[in-house]
Amino acid sequence: MIRLLYFAILREKLGRHEEMLEFSGSVGELRKLLIEREPHLADVLKVCLFAVNQEYVGEDFILKGGETVAVIPPVSGG
Repeated sequence: MIRLLYFAILREKLGRHEEMLEFSGSVGELRKLLIEREPHLADVLKVCLFAVNQEYVGEDFILKGGETVAVIPPVSGG
């Protein structure tokens, strides 16, 4: 079980800021799962960064359970 935290537009579009998910595998596999579950957010999810336990990680990072995973969309400012 992992704890997913959603930020910015993801939080708005999903209507929640976190959820628990039974998952183990790579961050890349998690991204694919989230895109399958939320195809209307695919464009955003494809460019999100992932942080595990407050550390940015790459696609090949393996989640084993018990982690907190932040899904962070790109931000723009001006």
